[in-house]
Amino acid sequence: MGISGGLVGACVLAGEINRHSGDLPTALANYDSVLRPFVDEIRGAVNPRLLRLGMPMTQRAIDAFQAATALACFLHVPDLVSRFSKEDRGGSWQLPENLAPISAV
Repeated sequence: MGISGGLVGACVLAGEINRHSGDLPTALANYDSVLRPFVDEIRGAVNPRLLRLGMPMTQRAIDAFQAATALACFLHVPDLVSRFSKEDRGGSWQLPENLAPISAV
């Protein structure tokens, strides 16, 4: 969810800055209040032990991680996991409508 979260965050931030272009503190506060439920839901689903596996600290662990990742991709494991996944990882949170109003040029 890192890339998805980053894209969602960028859209929400752009919308809030456009809505409150003269008041950056308000835009940032609104950004936090809009995005916080999404971030909290994603964070709640992450197992810290599993997360540590994705951040190896030694060269041996990095090599093992890269080999396991290459093997998983070769065997199309990500495709299989997504095909059999039962729920949307974003949960019930919805992207706000009218994120960034279009100004007349």
